[in-house]
Amino acid sequence: MKIDTSKVEYKKLGIDIIPILLAIQEEAFEHAKDVNPDFLRRNTYDTLAVCFEEPSLVLGAFYENEIIAFGILYAAGKTDENLAKDIDGVKDITENANVKLTIVRPNFRGNGLQASIITKLEEHAKACGFKYLSSTVSPFNPWSQANLKKCNFTVHKILKKYGGLERILFVKEI
Repeated sequence: MKIDTSKVEYKKLGIDIIPILLAIQEEAFEHAKDVNPDFLRRNTYDTLAVCFEEPSLVLGAFYENEIIAFGILYAAGKTDENLAKDIDGVKDITENANVKLTIVRPNFRGNGLQASIITKLEEHAKACGFKYLSSTVSPFNPWSQANLKKCNFTVHKILKKYGGLERILFVKEI
Protein backbone atom coordinates (compact mmCIF):
# COMPACT_ATOMS: atom_id res chain seq x y z
CA MET A 1 0.00 0.00 0.00
CA LYS A 2 1.25 3.47 -0.82
CA ILE A 3 1.72 5.71 2.20
CA ASP A 4 2.70 9.31 2.83
CA THR A 5 6.35 8.69 3.70
CA SER A 6 6.67 12.19 5.18
CA LYS A 7 4.56 10.84 8.05
CA VAL A 8 6.91 7.94 8.80
CA GLU A 9 8.73 8.36 12.11
CA TYR A 10 12.06 6.67 12.77
CA LYS A 11 12.84 5.73 16.37
CA LYS A 12 15.66 3.97 18.16
CA LEU A 13 14.23 0.74 19.58
CA GLY A 14 14.91 -0.93 22.91
CA ILE A 15 15.57 -4.58 23.60
CA ASP A 16 11.99 -5.11 24.77
CA ILE A 17 10.87 -4.91 21.10
CA ILE A 18 12.60 -8.19 20.13
CA PRO A 19 9.41 -10.32 20.23
CA ILE A 20 7.76 -7.92 17.77
CA LEU A 21 10.84 -7.92 15.51
CA LEU A 22 10.81 -11.73 15.50
CA ALA A 23 7.12 -11.67 14.54
CA ILE A 24 7.87 -9.26 11.67
CA GLN A 25 10.73 -11.55 10.60
CA GLU A 26 8.29 -14.48 10.51
CA GLU A 27 5.90 -12.41 8.35
CA ALA A 28 8.79 -11.88 5.93
CA PHE A 29 9.59 -15.60 5.88
CA GLU A 30 5.95 -16.44 5.24
CA HIS A 31 5.77 -13.89 2.45
CA ALA A 32 9.02 -15.18 0.88
CA LYS A 33 8.28 -18.91 1.15
CA ASP A 34 7.48 -19.18 -2.55
CA VAL A 35 10.60 -17.25 -3.58
CA ASN A 36 13.35 -19.37 -2.02
CA PRO A 37 13.82 -20.92 1.43
CA ASP A 38 17.29 -19.31 1.70
CA PHE A 39 15.93 -15.84 0.97
CA LEU A 40 16.56 -14.65 4.54
CA ARG A 41 18.67 -15.71 7.48
CA ARG A 42 16.49 -16.54 10.47
CA ASN A 43 17.64 -14.56 13.50
CA THR A 44 16.97 -15.66 17.07
CA TYR A 45 16.32 -13.65 20.19
CA ASP A 46 20.01 -14.00 21.09
CA THR A 47 21.33 -12.94 17.67
CA LEU A 48 19.17 -9.82 17.88
CA ALA A 49 19.84 -9.03 21.56
CA VAL A 50 23.51 -8.22 20.97
CA CYS A 51 22.49 -5.58 18.44
CA PHE A 52 21.09 -3.30 21.15
CA GLU A 53 24.52 -2.60 22.64
CA GLU A 54 25.96 0.75 21.56
CA PRO A 55 27.28 1.76 19.13
CA SER A 56 24.94 -0.64 17.33
CA LEU A 57 21.50 0.72 16.45
CA VAL A 58 18.11 -0.92 16.01
CA LEU A 59 15.86 1.54 14.19
CA GLY A 60 12.12 1.23 13.73
CA ALA A 61 9.95 2.93 11.11
CA PHE A 62 6.48 3.81 12.39
CA TYR A 63 3.41 4.88 10.46
CA GLU A 64 0.25 5.83 12.30
CA ASN A 65 1.82 4.42 15.50
CA GLU A 66 2.42 1.00 13.91
CA ILE A 67 5.89 -0.43 13.33
CA ILE A 68 6.07 -1.05 9.59
CA ALA A 69 9.79 -1.72 9.13
CA PHE A 70 13.05 -1.95 11.02
CA GLY A 71 16.76 -2.02 10.37
CA ILE A 72 19.80 -3.01 12.36
CA LEU A 73 23.30 -1.59 12.27
CA TYR A 74 25.52 -4.04 14.12
CA ALA A 75 28.94 -3.09 15.42
CA ALA A 76 30.28 -6.63 15.58
CA GLY A 77 33.76 -5.68 16.80
CA LYS A 78 36.18 -8.58 16.57
CA THR A 79 33.49 -11.28 16.56
CA ASP A 80 32.98 -13.78 13.77
CA GLU A 81 29.82 -11.85 12.80
CA ASN A 82 31.90 -8.92 11.55
CA LEU A 83 31.62 -9.02 7.78
CA ALA A 84 34.88 -7.09 7.46
CA LYS A 85 36.63 -10.43 7.91
CA ASP A 86 35.45 -11.17 4.37
CA ILE A 87 36.43 -7.79 2.88
CA ASP A 88 39.74 -7.80 1.06
CA GLY A 89 42.12 -5.04 2.17
CA VAL A 90 40.51 -4.05 5.49
CA LYS A 91 43.26 -3.76 8.09
CA ASP A 92 41.14 -3.02 11.16
CA ILE A 93 37.83 -4.89 11.15
CA THR A 94 36.51 -2.75 14.01
CA GLU A 95 36.19 0.13 11.51
CA ASN A 96 33.32 -1.77 9.88
CA ALA A 97 29.68 -1.98 10.89
CA ASN A 98 27.22 -4.48 9.42
CA VAL A 99 23.89 -3.48 7.99
CA LYS A 100 22.65 -6.68 9.53
CA LEU A 101 18.99 -6.71 8.70
CA THR A 102 16.28 -4.55 7.21
CA ILE A 103 12.75 -5.83 6.96
CA VAL A 104 9.76 -3.95 5.61
CA ARG A 105 6.38 -5.49 6.38
CA PRO A 106 4.79 -6.86 3.20
CA ASN A 107 1.90 -4.36 3.09
CA PHE A 108 4.32 -1.41 3.17
CA ARG A 109 6.86 -2.48 0.54
CA GLY A 110 7.37 -0.21 -2.46
CA ASN A 111 7.57 3.01 -0.43
CA GLY A 112 11.37 3.33 -0.34
CA LEU A 113 11.52 2.41 3.35
CA GLN A 114 14.43 -0.02 3.12
CA ALA A 115 16.67 2.53 1.38
CA SER A 116 15.59 5.20 3.85
CA ILE A 117 16.46 2.97 6.82
CA ILE A 118 19.84 2.06 5.29
CA THR A 119 20.60 5.78 4.85
CA LYS A 120 19.72 6.50 8.48
CA LEU A 121 21.86 3.58 9.67
CA GLU A 122 24.74 4.95 7.59
CA GLU A 123 24.35 8.39 9.20
CA HIS A 124 24.60 6.75 12.62
CA ALA A 125 27.66 4.73 11.55
CA LYS A 126 29.41 7.89 10.32
CA ALA A 127 28.64 9.69 13.56
CA CYS A 128 30.19 6.76 15.45
CA GLY A 129 33.38 6.92 13.37
CA PHE A 130 33.00 3.77 11.29
CA LYS A 131 34.78 3.80 7.92
CA TYR A 132 33.01 0.90 6.21
CA LEU A 133 29.57 -0.59 6.00
CA SER A 134 28.90 -4.10 4.80
CA SER A 135 25.89 -6.29 4.25
CA THR A 136 25.08 -9.71 2.87
CA VAL A 137 22.13 -10.44 0.62
CA SER A 138 20.75 -13.60 -0.88
CA PRO A 139 21.19 -13.89 -4.66
CA PHE A 140 17.41 -14.56 -4.68
CA ASN A 141 16.65 -11.12 -3.20
CA PRO A 142 16.85 -8.57 -6.03
CA TRP A 143 14.94 -5.98 -3.98
CA SER A 144 17.54 -5.71 -1.21
CA GLN A 145 20.32 -5.83 -3.79
CA ALA A 146 18.72 -2.89 -5.64
CA ASN A 147 18.30 -0.91 -2.42
CA LEU A 148 21.92 -1.39 -1.39
CA LYS A 149 23.04 -0.31 -4.85
CA LYS A 150 20.72 2.70 -4.60
CA CYS A 151 22.56 3.57 -1.37
CA ASN A 152 25.92 3.30 -3.23
CA PHE A 153 27.05 -0.05 -1.88
CA THR A 154 29.04 -2.16 -4.34
CA VAL A 155 29.28 -5.90 -4.78
CA HIS A 156 32.52 -7.12 -3.25
CA LYS A 157 32.22 -10.88 -3.71
CA ILE A 158 29.98 -13.91 -3.47
CA LEU A 159 30.60 -16.19 -0.52
CA LYS A 160 29.13 -18.88 1.69
CA LYS A 161 27.85 -17.70 5.08
CA TYR A 162 25.48 -18.74 7.84
CA GLY A 163 25.90 -22.48 7.57
CA GLY A 164 26.59 -22.63 3.83
CA LEU A 165 24.08 -20.15 2.38
CA GLU A 166 25.25 -18.33 -0.72
CA ARG A 167 25.40 -14.58 -0.12
CA ILE A 168 26.49 -11.49 -2.00
CA LEU A 169 28.74 -9.29 0.12
CA PHE A 170 28.08 -5.59 -0.41
CA VAL A 171 30.51 -2.95 0.89
CA LYS A 172 30.55 0.81 1.15
CA GLU A 173 33.34 3.11 2.30
CA ILE A 174 31.84 5.97 4.28
